[in-house]
Amino acid sequence: MTEQAKKTAIIRGKDANGLRLTSKVFEEEVRGAAADADELLLESFGQHNIGLRLGGRKDRPLTIRVKGPVGQRVGCMGLPGTTVICEGSASDDVGYLNIGADVIVKGDATNGVCSAMAGGRVMIGGSIGARGLTMTKWNPDYERPQMWVLGSVGDTFAEFNCGGIAVVCGYNPKNPDNVLGYRPCVGMVGGKVYFRGTIDGSYARSNAKLVPPSDEEWQWLLERLPEYLTAIGRPELLDELSKREEWNLLAAVPPQERALLASGPMPMSEFAKRVWSAGFGGGDPLRDLAPMLDRSVVGVIETGDLRRRKPWWVNRDSAAPCTYYCPMHIPTIDRLRLIREGRNEEAYEMLLRYTPFPASVCGTICPNLCIQNCARKKVDFSIDVSILGQAVHNVDPPKGKPATGHKVAVIGGGPAGMGVAWHLALAGIEAHIFEKGDQLGGKLAQTIPWERLSKAVWEMEVQRFLKQELITVNLGVSMTQEKIEQLKAEYDYVIIAVGTHQPKIIPFTGHERVIPALDYLKAAKSEHPMPTGKQVVIIGAGNVGCDVAAECYRLGATQVTLVDIQKPLAFGKEREAAEALGAVFKWPVMTKEVTEQGLVTDKGELIPAQTVIISIGDVPSLPFLPESVSVMKIAGGSWIKTDEAGRTSDAKILAVGDVERPGLATNALGAAKRTAEYLIAQMEGKAWKPFAKKLIQYEALTIAHYDPAEDKGKTEEQQAARCLSCGSCRDCHLCETMCPTHAITREELPAEEAADGVAYRYVSDDSKCVACGFCADTCPCGIWTMRPF
Repeated sequence: MTEQAKKTAIIRGKDANGLRLTSKVFEEEVRGAAADADELLLESFGQHNIGLRLGGRKDRPLTIRVKGPVGQRVGCMGLPGTTVICEGSASDDVGYLNIGADVIVKGDATNGVCSAMAGGRVMIGGSIGARGLTMTKWNPDYERPQMWVLGSVGDTFAEFNCGGIAVVCGYNPKNPDNVLGYRPCVGMVGGKVYFRGTIDGSYARSNAKLVPPSDEEWQWLLERLPEYLTAIGRPELLDELSKREEWNLLAAVPPQERALLASGPMPMSEFAKRVWSAGFGGGDPLRDLAPMLDRSVVGVIETGDLRRRKPWWVNRDSAAPCTYYCPMHIPTIDRLRLIREGRNEEAYEMLLRYTPFPASVCGTICPNLCIQNCARKKVDFSIDVSILGQAVHNVDPPKGKPATGHKVAVIGGGPAGMGVAWHLALAGIEAHIFEKGDQLGGKLAQTIPWERLSKAVWEMEVQRFLKQELITVNLGVSMTQEKIEQLKAEYDYVIIAVGTHQPKIIPFTGHERVIPALDYLKAAKSEHPMPTGKQVVIIGAGNVGCDVAAECYRLGATQVTLVDIQKPLAFGKEREAAEALGAVFKWPVMTKEVTEQGLVTDKGELIPAQTVIISIGDVPSLPFLPESVSVMKIAGGSWIKTDEAGRTSDAKILAVGDVERPGLATNALGAAKRTAEYLIAQMEGKAWKPFAKKLIQYEALTIAHYDPAEDKGKTEEQQAARCLSCGSCRDCHLCETMCPTHAITREELPAEEAADGVAYRYVSDDSKCVACGFCADTCPCGIWTMRPF
């Protein structure tokens, strides 16, 4: 074919409107053009599978030149006679299942290069990621598959290589100290790896051996090196890369040598005869060192120190799922234990020492992360923690410690600020709240519809909160940097708990017509709600968006549509309530503009609406923050940087709640408890220890002892009876009863040794215990565990 008859086709990865073509459509266009062309010029835009099964005719070679970002699997299933040239870098799996094509990448490539390749060549002008040249194949009737890399390769290189040849030049490598990555050649049974540069010696010695290249191998490399360097556009490196003393070779260990390596260690009897006894001249060092040592045969069943393991009573060492996953780490198992024992008032007091809002938050609005992981679900139903929380709404506050003389300023009267003030006051520390608004509660009081959060219950819990003598509330206080400095001088510490009250917006056309969800919800709970159209569109389909939908229906809407760019994140009671009212969820939807007629999507679709509300989250508003406090700018907002205790870069300022990171009301209360406990420890001169218990493993429980209930039950007592008491002993005596040697007994503890109301323990007598493990196998609560000595 003459040069004049050569046909070239250009295929672009975007359509006439500038939108990216899908990989499927792009591949169809490329395949159609390849049927009548000798050269393809592709302007890609991240499409995958470029070069897939194209060409294959020896009488008519096909060249594919690619410009622009490419996706995965460039040159996959490449056929002989095809050359794919990628002008830049490439993503994963370059040359996957290649059986004959030349694939040239002038930049770097990521993971999986040449995976399962059986023929052809892949030439990389930079470095590659992990798992290159894995599971290659080779038919001796054809040329071996080849991989050429100018720089270095990542971990697990040439794993299960069955015949491929790799050349790693080590020029300008990503990792100069280890050009072959960690653990190359594991499972390699054929092929070779030429390399130039330093390695860490972690290659699999049972599969590969390190040797210098022979004369024949060196000649093979020199003959092919110029063509490779020309292909990647680096011919000037030939002299630098042609120094034989800089090259080494990892070659597959032949089967005969592997068989000898796998013959196993020397038998103990042979070792004793040939090495041990010979080394001591026929003597016995154990007898010489310990002549009185009992060296008789150890019995199958033994007690004492001859056991291989022993039982341990690890009561309360691990946390139950309800405690572990609760942001406040409320010990629900202890609450239910006290209820089982008829000590309800103690249970209520214990709960109030963990949270000031058991009914409003735990019993109503919280999605109850604690019970989502309840082990009781394996038997019948999880514990209904909302019943437990709601039972405490009219209980008096627990008695706090006498005043210590310390005082702390709390900026913000939302759940985080109220939570930290509550815990400080219980510890005898004055807490002075400075709130910008005219009421306490933050978003709990301002935005959550009263249909979902009972106003009567909320007000009752606020009144209980205000009964704490050491809590002082200052409403209508605006904060400035000067005011912060004044508070720092007057108080021991200042805690910032202002939450997130600045709505995020998207600057699309017509965004000025859009109402922020925060503003809409605040107005809805006030005496002056915003006018609401019959048709409403809500941008953002999370749980807050569902609350907005519910309020829209209450205020006169007849059709509410929630749109999102991804699958909606809304879940639980909020989504169920919105859907019950008739709300419709649509995704994926990208907003192009908002007009008088409604929301227009990027596809030109109009969703009719007289009211459009945006609910994509809020960020902190911190104009008062001193320069001494570091912030982190993420997702369009500034968040205060804190450590695990809530401390900031200013030694006298701490931060809790959404101002650190967005979360649920329970997350804010958990952060408040954490920081309060840290400050209490500081003021008492004690070391602060954060919650560090491990989650008990479900496999440690023996649920076969429990009969499934017909329903959850509607009382606290029914919930207490169903609790598995994960990780906390129920004092059932099963271990004592089941022990075949009567090694386990129950002991009463003196009052000063009792912990968390548990005034007993179970012990195992080492002189009777045979380490049968019956105690661990039968314990319903996972308290007994068998451990080696």
